[in-house]
Amino acid sequence: MSGQPNTKDKRYKRSEEELVHYIADFLRENAYHVRFEVPNMGQSTDIVATKGRWVTSIEVKTSDWKRAMKQCRAHEAVADYVCIGIGNGKVPIALLDEARRAGYGVLHCAPGTHQCRWALKPRLNKKLWMPQRRKWSETFGAIDHEC
Repeated sequence: MSGQPNTKDKRYKRSEEELVHYIADFLRENAYHVRFEVPNMGQSTDIVATKGRWVTSIEVKTSDWKRAMKQCRAHEAVADYVCIGIGNGKVPIALLDEARRAGYGVLHCAPGTHQCRWALKPRLNKKLWMPQRRKWSETFGAIDHEC
């Protein structure tokens, strides 16, 4: 026995930290630059991914997606795209409905695998507030990419 959890076991519940790294790997494979725990208006964003000039904020949860929806509201002021990353078995229909209404994307990582996919692609955020984005970008630009 290696002391490592058996991630293939259906009873295994991965941590949010593991999920963050699986999603980051997926984003890197799709040509994004990735940063972790980026400060934004008194909270931090789990993942901020950039591709060209486009900024995507992602809140990652293993279970409480409703909390992620609340956290995402703060990201609307600074991000071009806002998303929720989840790692439970099936993507809840209620999450997809609420995310669709808000314009958020949903990234899903199936349990027992490291595979992630877009369950719902985000729409371009029309609530972006440029004065806040500029202020946030000053701090954001000082944070190194974590590859």
